[in-house]
Amino acid sequence: MELKEDKIREYCGVFAISCSDFSFSVAESIYQGLMAIQHRGQLFSGISTFCDGEIISYKNRGLVSKVLNPKRLKTISGNVGIGHVCYGSTNRIILKDAQPYHFKSKQIDFSLAMNGAITNYDELFLKLKKMGRTFTGKSDVELIVTLIEVFSKFSDDMVEALKMVAKALKGAYSIIILRNNGNIYAMKDQHGYKPLCYGKLKINNKKFHIISSESCAIDTLGGILKREIKPGEILTINPINDLKSYHPQVQKRQKFCQYEYIYFARPDSIINGISVAEVRYKLGRNLARNDIIRHDNTIVVPVPDSGRSAAMGYAWESKIPYAEGLMKNRYLWQLGSNVIEKLNPIKSVIKGKHIILIDDSILSGITMKKIISMLKREGGAKTVNVRISSPPILKNCELNSSLSNRDLLIAYQKKITFPENYVKEIKKYIGANTLKYQSIEGLIDAIGLDENKLCLACLKDETIKKREKKSQVIDLIV
Repeated sequence: MELKEDKIREYCGVFAISCSDFSFSVAESIYQGLMAIQHRGQLFSGISTFCDGEIISYKNRGLVSKVLNPKRLKTISGNVGIGHVCYGSTNRIILKDAQPYHFKSKQIDFSLAMNGAITNYDELFLKLKKMGRTFTGKSDVELIVTLIEVFSKFSDDMVEALKMVAKALKGAYSIIILRNNGNIYAMKDQHGYKPLCYGKLKINNKKFHIISSESCAIDTLGGILKREIKPGEILTINPINDLKSYHPQVQKRQKFCQYEYIYFARPDSIINGISVAEVRYKLGRNLARNDIIRHDNTIVVPVPDSGRSAAMGYAWESKIPYAEGLMKNRYLWQLGSNVIEKLNPIKSVIKGKHIILIDDSILSGITMKKIISMLKREGGAKTVNVRISSPPILKNCELNSSLSNRDLLIAYQKKITFPENYVKEIKKYIGANTLKYQSIEGLIDAIGLDENKLCLACLKDETIKKREKKSQVIDLIV
């Protein structure tokens, strides 16, 4: 696996909109919505709209502004549509697997976009192959599209077919579907791992229904966030009629991914009624409590942009001055540059200072090691004391490819070799003077959701369970 950025990534974002005025074109609205969630995927962009009984689709490699440029948008019409942005890997995803994924047969015609990962892919793939189904690749989206086609043969009702799909699938997913009758369907897995929200907008006599991975896209259009799609829910949106919702009677325990609050989502988004910005700010405050860094000439410096909110919270709680000590070149990422190439120390700010460096996470430690070296050697910092607003990642996650490779998870690897001193060993490797992670208790407190509603699996391991109970802070400052 090629590691260009030592960061946890979310790999997709979805957006859908429906307008009651059949003469209105939603292409520009989809463009604006996808621009708002561009941070969730920057490799492919795509759109599907419904117009005059047909689904029109277009997708290509590149940012939303490049793929859905004004010339292209002029060719796309329709009052209902969906869109998708994707990260992925150039080795894993090719254009035909990019989304929205448009499927058309004599029986059914629809376009689908998803965010998530299917964990029983191999099992379902073999079953469908035995049923004579042909696949052109090995993407989750093609598998789901094929399942919908199969189950639609048992029922003309799309919701009934989607109920069967939901029973068959395991994993984490938020899915939106555009039918060739103008209906939009939105659904979540039964544990609700991934975000998906619903909003409304009214302009003059036009009524809009909006579905998005994040509420910031609804805000961009001037809409009103109504609620989060519930775990296991299937929502039907018709341009004229009211919403229809199916929700399973037997509900499974919610397991929402905590990294949406820590890193994935935009700070101005609201998820499960909770402000992402406030969570990150509180994570920083929780880190600062009982911390012992009290040197003269100490400043709090964020790793831009991921550590900024937490750094502000840390500075507020500790009363230590906040300073921007690293400058980020915001344009190099378009060329695929790695993290370290984007950052440059501001020497006049950090020279001779004791730095409290705040970031949201450490994966392999490669980037953090380079940043610390840069701050000391090029910037002239006296010490660099690293504070991470999330707990250490102690297990790999099959629901997010950034966390799937155990060889790239430094906390997991060091814990195996040095079970009692793994944080100390991470500190040595990255070259920090001290290192402190957020505690799981501090994370839960900052988010404000019941622990039973959060997926914390990657942060927990049975071998250190007793140590977690002994102290609110997982690690000592080392």
